Amino acid sequence: MKRALLFLLACVVVGCGENDPTTSPRVIVAPLLDSLFVGDTLTARTATYLDARGDTQPAGPVRWFSSDSTLARVDSLTGQIVGRASGAVVLSARANGITGTALLVVSRSLQLSLLLDTLYLMPGDTITVPVAVQDRDGSPPPVWFSTSVNGVFSIDSATGRVTATGAGGPLTFTAHADTVNAVGAVEVVQLADTVGGKGFFTVLGTVIRRDRSGARAVNYKRQGDTVTFRVSMPVLSGNIAVENMLITLRDSVNAAGTFAVDSISPNEAFAADPVCRPPRPWALWSIQTNPPLRALSLRGGSLVITQVATISHGRAISGRFVVPARRSDLYDNPLASLPIRGTFVAPLINDPSRPCS
Repeated sequence: MKRALLFLLACVVVGCGENDPTTSPRVIVAPLLDSLFVGDTLTARTATYLDARGDTQPAGPVRWFSSDSTLARVDSLTGQIVGRASGAVVLSARANGITGTALLVVSRSLQLSLLLDTLYLMPGDTITVPVAVQDRDGSPPPVWFSTSVNGVFSIDSATGRVTATGAGGPLTFTAHADTVNAVGAVEVVQLADTVGGKGFFTVLGTVIRRDRSGARAVNYKRQGDTVTFRVSMPVLSGNIAVENMLITLRDSVNAAGTFAVDSISPNEAFAADPVCRPPRPWALWSIQTNPPLRALSLRGGSLVITQVATISHGRAISGRFVVPARRSDLYDNPLASLPIRGTFVAPLINDPSRPCS
């Protein structure tokens, strides 16, 4: 299981700490997201120098760097790249005193990845573990699953379908593909009151994060309208939310079901008030880097509420989601897309009489 931040490409267009990229010279490295297998070689990527007006200018000599030469080695003069070990590295190009960056992912000849390696469920919930297999030969082997016998969950060895049977955990399971494997975990949560809540989500793309979070859901009144629903999954440092996943629907949630998550533009998300006046179901992921980084939902996402259970002083819900999103700072670049997946168990607060503010 991978708990820590694997990679955060927060400063794609200019080097961290430099000025606003809309008014400063910058270096664009293309493609923004690239990949190769261990042992493969890539020719130099493209580095374009733009002046403060956004016009292309001669780059002059370009120097290339890898953030970890044990994973990917890059020739500083030619920019040629050699994959050395599995992992993600920052590929940097420096021209005219300005640095641009891109993400390079190096895979083994056979790579098995859990797209969601921690699952939070309530007793009775089911979910199929999402996996990805990359095979250099183009014929990935079948994936099978195993776990020790326990009273918390079972997993179908052929399909990876997890069934939560009793509160407890986290306990591990293993996904296998030929000679490689990946380990994940399941925790089955049974809330006793309308406090707490647990979640986990992954962000994959030019940002790679796997994070445990809190979880809270609320049915609340839209401004001048009817009741709507929001689930938030904050990652806390002390009492401060340094990262959050937020999904807002147009209607309240009071029973299990599948709900579509639609797109939202940067103008709708940041110039309007989509929490108090949601134009449609939408989602936002954000993290407090310097500068802050945010991703907005694209069309085609879904939120699945698997259970709504009665508990002391209220209700609890469990659910999962898959949200295709794109970074707001690179909203027009398809390579800035960030598929986001997650599971959660949360108290469900009903406050329909209190208007949004």
